[in-house]
Order: sequence, then C-alpha cells, then structure tokens
Amino acid sequence: MPTRKAKLTLSEVQQLIRDLLNSSESPSADELLAFAEVINCGPFKKPKQAKPKPLTATAMRMAVLNKFECKTVTELRKNKTFAMAFTGEKVCLKTTEDWRKQYRKWVAVPDDERHQTGPTCINGIDVLVNFRPWHVFGLDSSTASVDDIKESFRQLAKTHHPDMGGDARVFERLQKMRDSLIALMN
Repeated sequence: MPTRKAKLTLSEVQQLIRDLLNSSESPSADELLAFAEVINCGPFKKPKQAKPKPLTATAMRMAVLNKFECKTVTELRKNKTFAMAFTGEKVCLKTTEDWRKQYRKWVAVPDDERHQTGPTCINGIDVLVNFRPWHVFGLDSSTASVDDIKESFRQLAKTHHPDMGGDARVFERLQKMRDSLIALMN
C-alpha cells in the first residue's frame, strides 16, 4: 500500500478496509501494519531507547554496605576486609563520586557506565576506569582456565598492543588484569 500525504476521507478509508479484507480471509500482521502505516501517513517512529539513570549515592552506599554485611558507614570503616584493602590510603566516603568508586570496586560497573565506546573501552567497559577483568576478557569465572585467560589476552593484545597502534595505558591495564586472573587461578 502506498503512503499518503493528505487526510483520507471516510469513503477512502472504507475502500482501503474492503481492499484489505478482500486480499485474504484474515489479514496477516504485515498487511495490518502496512494498512496502519497508510492511515498514519507513513511508517511509525521507533521508540527511543531509554538511557539508564545513574545510580544515586544512597543506592551505591547501600550496595557497598550490603557487600560487607554492614549497616552503617562507621561499621564499614571498622570492617577488617575493607580496611585491609585500603592499607596506607585515605578513603573518603562523603560524595557521590566517592561512593561510585567503591561501588565500581566492590559491587559492579554502574549501568550508566556499561556499553561505552572509545579507544580505552573493551567489551563496553572503560578499562582505565573499571577493573573488571572477567568482563573485559569475555570469560566466565566459573568455567575459564588459565589457557582461556592467556588466549583471550593474546586476542586483545593483537589490537591494543602499542606496537599495533594501541594505547600503552590500556595494554598495561590488560597485563595487570591477566596477571591478577592467573594469580587468582593458582
């Protein structure tokens, strides 16, 4: 059915309906869509994909506290595992960005930071911001072997090695990710 440019009269619409019904016993979904597009003056607009909303500081704080099974920030600061991870560092937990860093480190990559593109991004993750080796290497932690890690690293090195035109910072980060996964496996 051709698209139209002006409003249809009632008789024209009734004729379109008769033509549609005469074309087959029961119109297919494609025929109905084509009919609707004629009435609509053209194809329907596709809905825009909603951008993920950034996490709030409260949501990130609660996720980090839950990760360490703490109820308050004071309790978190006293947690031995949390304290050991920051030996020699001063950890500030006041701003949204402070909690975002902790959320990235302990919980997950925030939804608004996934599916990124750019020279420092691999598999949608900016490797200079997020240290997520399993995701970057495209491996499953429960089934991957040391050989899988090495092979995945080799494939990424073909693209991101400085001699192949890659960013030296990204390659260095990939090496750290590879080394940390291999150490974890042993």
